[in-house]
Amino acid sequence: MARIAVIGGGASGLVAAIEAARKGVETVVFEAADRIGRKILATGNGRCNISNADIMSDDYNRPEFVQAAMNALPPEEVQRFFSDAGLLSLEEDEGRVYPYSNKAATVVDVLRLCLDEAGVEQRCGAPVRSVAPCRRDGVEGWTVRFEDGSEQDFDAVIVSVGGAPAKGLVPDDIKYIPTHPVLAGLKTDTANIKGLSGIRVRARLYLDTDPADLSDAWMDVVDPDFESDYAGPEASGEVLFRDYGISGIAAFDMSRHVRPGQMVFIDLLPDLDPQQKVDFIWEQTIAHPNRTACQIMSGMLPSRVARAVVCAAGIDPDEPIVAEQEAVVLAMVSESFGLTVKGISDPKQAQVMRGGYAVKGFDPSTMQCKKHPGLFVTGESLDIDGRCGGYNLHWAWTSGMIAGRAAARCVRS
Repeated sequence: MARIAVIGGGASGLVAAIEAARKGVETVVFEAADRIGRKILATGNGRCNISNADIMSDDYNRPEFVQAAMNALPPEEVQRFFSDAGLLSLEEDEGRVYPYSNKAATVVDVLRLCLDEAGVEQRCGAPVRSVAPCRRDGVEGWTVRFEDGSEQDFDAVIVSVGGAPAKGLVPDDIKYIPTHPVLAGLKTDTANIKGLSGIRVRARLYLDTDPADLSDAWMDVVDPDFESDYAGPEASGEVLFRDYGISGIAAFDMSRHVRPGQMVFIDLLPDLDPQQKVDFIWEQTIAHPNRTACQIMSGMLPSRVARAVVCAAGIDPDEPIVAEQEAVVLAMVSESFGLTVKGISDPKQAQVMRGGYAVKGFDPSTMQCKKHPGLFVTGESLDIDGRCGGYNLHWAWTSGMIAGRAAARCVRS
């Protein structure tokens, strides 16, 4: 009987095993840890943001590859997989999909039931050292070598080991892109944010390769017909000030784009255009001439954030605003509150590793290696990462399901 080995008992590996076994192929999952699905339990702060109702390929770093995969397996099929498996889910803000139970353990429990029902064999505490092509009885296959020195032969192998696969795990001619952590807080200079730790704001983050270009955003105060040509990466959502810099969903998303030494800019009033910001500040100044600059800005922002903005603008926070130009400067700083990025806050806390096996070596409609038939790679092991909000788990499910089905077809043909 044909046999498939799945290396890794995480999100993509488990659905790959389920799909392969449902096609009537003997399937074995090898997991290095003492239990499967451990990383799933930690996702979404223990809630497991399984997907998003508005998945788009542009939300990933390799959009063409992801789009081709989603052409093979549309997002609604992933949702149907879990619904058919017996998982009740709920859509929340910004399209985030969670299990109705609000517990990641529910997702793992349902997957375990599906594994058992499909007859998948699970071997935990079985770290794999390498997989290599072999030939037995005149048939091409794959040898799985374990850390204890033992070996087993299979007709196909699905590698689903997550980020930063071990060196030598697959044949050396498969291109590997070095990994680095993304989707984490940003360590920044803290001179302008001292005393703000723990404060949350809803904001827009953006980058600019040339900080001088920030003046473009303010040309429309003088010239309403001027249009800024800024088209760099942006991220919107919660920003949490920390002792080391910034965290929150928007900061996590921006960590996919920013490099150490660049500046990330915070638009603290993202729902107002530049002229509206200026007008509101100046109108309040006229209406309340005895209020200090900090008091005027505190009607728009948390008081400590307001003081930080006024100080960053070079204006005395405890004196009244005396000229409209000061209102312009305050509005500008509220939109371009800049922090120099030093790096990721804590690599160990990053949600995803960018890098892995280069996608150009794989067929997105099957996840099969172009150079090595019978070898499939899924999930974070490929150089694919998406933004926060269920996108990375959705990629894990998508690539795993595709690979499981394709591997079953491969060994049965």
